Amino acid sequence: MALVLSVIAFETHRVLSSEYRRQVHGLWETADRTAEQLAIRTAEVFDRVRQSTRLMGYLQERRAGPTLRELNAHGVLAPDLLQFVYVTDAEGFVLETTGPLMADNVADEDFFKRHRQAAELDAAIAPVWADPIGGRQGIPVTRRLQRNGRFDGIVTAMVEPSALSVPYARLQASGTVVGILGEDGIYRSRTVGTRSTFGERLDVAELLARVQQARSAAVPTISRVDGVARITSVVKVQRYPLYAIVAYAADEALAGYGAMRRATLAQAGFAALAVLAVGSFLLRLATNLDLSRARSRKADAALRATLDGSLDAVVIVEIRRDGTHPAAATRLVAADCNARAAAMMGCRREEVPGRPLWELMPSMPMARLLRLIERGVRTRRPRSVEVRAREGRLAGRWLHHRLVPLDDGAALITRDITEHKSAEAALAAQARVDPLTALLNRRGFEERLREALARAARSTQTLALFYLDLDGFKQINDRYGHAGGDRVLVEVARRLQAALRVTDTVSRLGGDEFTVILEGAGTVDQVQDLAQRVVDVLRAPHAASVGQALATPSIGVALWRRGEDADALCARADAAMYAAKSAGKSRFVLDGEAAGAPRTAPDAAMETTGWSRWFGR
Repeated sequence: MALVLSVIAFETHRVLSSEYRRQVHGLWETADRTAEQLAIRTAEVFDRVRQSTRLMGYLQERRAGPTLRELNAHGVLAPDLLQFVYVTDAEGFVLETTGPLMADNVADEDFFKRHRQAAELDAAIAPVWADPIGGRQGIPVTRRLQRNGRFDGIVTAMVEPSALSVPYARLQASGTVVGILGEDGIYRSRTVGTRSTFGERLDVAELLARVQQARSAAVPTISRVDGVARITSVVKVQRYPLYAIVAYAADEALAGYGAMRRATLAQAGFAALAVLAVGSFLLRLATNLDLSRARSRKADAALRATLDGSLDAVVIVEIRRDGTHPAAATRLVAADCNARAAAMMGCRREEVPGRPLWELMPSMPMARLLRLIERGVRTRRPRSVEVRAREGRLAGRWLHHRLVPLDDGAALITRDITEHKSAEAALAAQARVDPLTALLNRRGFEERLREALARAARSTQTLALFYLDLDGFKQINDRYGHAGGDRVLVEVARRLQAALRVTDTVSRLGGDEFTVILEGAGTVDQVQDLAQRVVDVLRAPHAASVGQALATPSIGVALWRRGEDADALCARADAAMYAAKSAGKSRFVLDGEAAGAPRTAPDAAMETTGWSRWFGR
């Protein structure tokens, strides 16, 4: 009898412990996946906001381009995420804002002081701030503005706090915490059910330690905010000083286990009192096993719902070894996937299980992927990689792969980020183009000159540089206004491009200063002929806003000397340009020669050679 009671007690404890650990670990895995998705989403939100502040900072530092309200009206400033945006001067006075009414000065705010005191601080995410005038609350994402190397104010984008956590909280049970916590220990957003708050403070180091201890012991963590026991997952948000937190209320999440535990204990007690009714006990145990299988099927159905509801392509990957020896060959096999992944791989979903991953995704480097999965299984840490597909139906597309380790493989979460990459490239290209003339600006000119010098150094071809300044351009602005001056600058750009070869590079450094880079420039005479041609082309009157305007050019010409760097070449061309102005304007001066009168057209012997042949002179 004692032996039977001992067996009952032991088996009851084993079943309950096993079921408890299985459910707790299952909850932690679900919390980890949700927190990973929240962290990725949060990083994407702040990437978009930082791109907007980078664009605004660029425009503000150059005093060019549309206003904040114009950018916001055209949807450039992420209106689905931002409450409002404003720009201050170096004293903290608000110069421009997309909102209606707000404080005139933010000099006393911590996020303004940090940028004013720390020149190395480019961008920061501050705790939630409440506008004392308008009453609006948001997360300030700030960027430092500089002019001539000195602090020139800040640009601030106010992110709606609830936008970070509410979309995920809607999908969770009422007691689940979904939040974004800063490394400074201050919540940027915390949502429980339908209630969103912010500003709660935690000791981040203590929180991480307590969560790790709770995982090791397979017990919930007691919240320092509201005292509720929760299954908590904390995931670092890549590139930002933030943590994504998902915490399931233990009582709510383990309600099924509690009911099962009470039922199991009741059954064991009854069995202890009625040890002779062994048959009844075995029947109840079988019933419990059936319930466990039903719960397992329910968990599988929940996993399937999670896969189908994901906006990303998800493939469950298993590691299989041919043999039991440690050195046996290893391969990756797809165990399951969602519909989005099947469409990306160009097959039906039911065709995926059991197929080698290299066959489904030929563009993926399998050896590297295997190493990442094995490392993730050992460390239990997710891994990310971005690749550009070179084969198959996705050739040329940029893909972001996220590997979340499982016991014997990983969940491969894939997202097509081609449009994001293209947007970054387009933004980089815009930063190198003059918005008025569509020529390269100073930054684009400097990059193109360095490239041209590198090519010239590797070859035997010559290279020349023109520095061009318009004579009397200030009088044009004074007489016809800036609109008329802008028309003249656009016309000068058009004439320069028409007078030059397609291989020559025309840039506008600013104001009425232009440059021309001539690769394969030819002989000195040919360079001088081209310089005279440019003078002749630009001597003709320009159409201003009303009437005709004269703006003749003064051109400085410098021929590149082997071993010379870009700064020295530019300095010689610039000095020659000032020599041309001193000599009477409307002419060119070749560096190293005295300034003289304007050259006449070349003689008949030049009609069929050099530059004359290219331009039809």
